[in-house]
Amino acid sequence: MYRAYGLLLPKTEFDLDTAAKRLTAKIAGSSAARNGNLVSVSKGNWTLNIADVTGAHVPDETVGLTDKIAGFEQADAEVLAKSNRRIEVWTDDPDPFFEHYNDYQSAVEVLKSFPGVTAIDPNGPALL
Repeated sequence: MYRAYGLLLPKTEFDLDTAAKRLTAKIAGSSAARNGNLVSVSKGNWTLNIADVTGAHVPDETVGLTDKIAGFEQADAEVLAKSNRRIEVWTDDPDPFFEHYNDYQSAVEVLKSFPGVTAIDPNGPALL
């Protein structure tokens, strides 16, 4: 239902455990569980996932996304495309009454709280 990417500079301070701590502090009554490069933050029957994704495909996908964002500086895109790592935040749980939209927004805020992270909506694509 909700999805965001954190495009990372090659040298960033992003840390998955720190992100989970920051997010559970923002979402009252939530808890986090880590499994490898995935953290799941749960509140009741709703779960938001944060994954640290690494691979040779990431730079090409970064270029494809940033090329479609109006006003995105080419120089910034080139620097971001040097990283083979990004953060993905998502939930597939339905939220028909937008009860968890603020929780999702908190996750985007947590992404943006780390220096070297550019938060985007990959569906737009657009800056968040």
